[in-house]
Amino acid sequence: MLRFPVSAQKQTDLNERMRQLQLVEGEIDETYFKASGPGGQKTNKTLTGVTLLHRPSGVRVRCQRERSQGINRFIARRLLVEELEARRTGKTRHEVKAEHLRDEKDRRRGSRKKPEHPMTMQAPSTGLPSSVFDLAKAMSAYYLRPLSP
Repeated sequence: MLRFPVSAQKQTDLNERMRQLQLVEGEIDETYFKASGPGGQKTNKTLTGVTLLHRPSGVRVRCQRERSQGINRFIARRLLVEELEARRTGKTRHEVKAEHLRDEKDRRRGSRKKPEHPMTMQAPSTGLPSSVFDLAKAMSAYYLRPLSP
C-alpha cells in the first residue's frame, strides 16, 4: 500500500475505489516530468509532474496541479480511477463530470422553485387559468343579474 501526503480518509477512499475496480499497482507505469507554471527555479529543476499509464486498458493520465510530487501522484491515481470508472459506462471522465455538474445545478434549482403565479394557476374544473375563470364567472354574474328599474 502506497502512502501519499494526504489525509488517512482520502487514502482509504482511493484504496477502496482501486480495490473495487480490481486495479493493481503492478499494472500502472508511473513516470515523472518537469512541471510548468508558477514556482520559479524550484519547479524548473524538479520532476513534480506525474504521468500514469494503466497498461491493460491503455488509459494515460497526467497531473501537474501541485508543486508536490506526492500530491500529484495521489491526484493522478484518483484521475485514473475516475477515468476507468467512467469507461465502464462507455463515457470519459469529462462527460461524467459534466453530467454530475448538470445534475447538481438542476438539484439546486429545484430547491428554489418560485411559487406559482396566480395568473397561471388552473381552475379546478374548467382547465382555464383561475384569473380567466374568475373573470368569466364575474361577467356572467353581472350580465345575468336581474335588471332593476
